[in-house]
Amino acid sequence: MRHPIDPWVFIVVPLVVVGLGFLIASSRRGSVASTLIGSRRMELHSAADPATVFERIRGLGGKYRTDDADPQRHVVVLSSSPTFATWGFLYPVYIHAEGGGSRIEIGIASRFIQFGPLVTSAHKQCTKAIEDAISIPVARIA
Repeated sequence: MRHPIDPWVFIVVPLVVVGLGFLIASSRRGSVASTLIGSRRMELHSAADPATVFERIRGLGGKYRTDDADPQRHVVVLSSSPTFATWGFLYPVYIHAEGGGSRIEIGIASRFIQFGPLVTSAHKQCTKAIEDAISIPVARIA
């Protein structure tokens, strides 16, 4: 004899999964020690020295928050909040001295489970925000 499945199961189970995902994503914070750059990475180059680039990225505002930073290693972990379409992301940013300037590597990791074009789009948006922040002349920041 078959047991019928109540239709409410198809509503409650997804709501529970989404609720748990949102709680996990909202509580997860980036840490320099535990957030790795991973295989998804974008690069930028700047004529500014690593210390200047580090300070500009650490002070990045808007929809990005600095979760953790290590001035000695020139590493910043930025984050974005969960939205209707994504769980939010962590963006580890590594700044390396290169010639007379800096090479900036920007990674991305979801706060919960996320893949596809939304990840790529969020990665490009963060990279663009960092590029804009490091290209503003010093006189315009103050």
